[in-house]
Amino acid sequence: MSQAAVTARTPDVLASIASELEHAGELCDRLETLVTQLVRASRGEPLEIALQEAQTVDVLTQHLAALAHFTRRLASQDSGEEFDVGEAAAGVTLGGLASRLARATME
Repeated sequence: MSQAAVTARTPDVLASIASELEHAGELCDRLETLVTQLVRASRGEPLEIALQEAQTVDVLTQHLAALAHFTRRLASQDSGEEFDVGEAAAGVTLGGLASRLARATME
């Protein structure tokens, strides 16, 4: 890509970011399938470690989906310069993430 300035509307940029987050979530789904297959092939102590890692991949997938949802909600707001971050964060189902995203309004 050249060094020339590239401009875009904020909602379009946010929608693009949301799409990329969704794509990353799809890749995590594939990784989760692989980890699940490895867990099924494991025995003993490595099985417990593999189960924990499989849960981590699932949490990451949920996290990416929640970020994509949040970003899409921001993109849908035709707000000019300011966004209702609280409204967008209210749709996030992961409580800790929703709190951190909503905190952006306080900083």
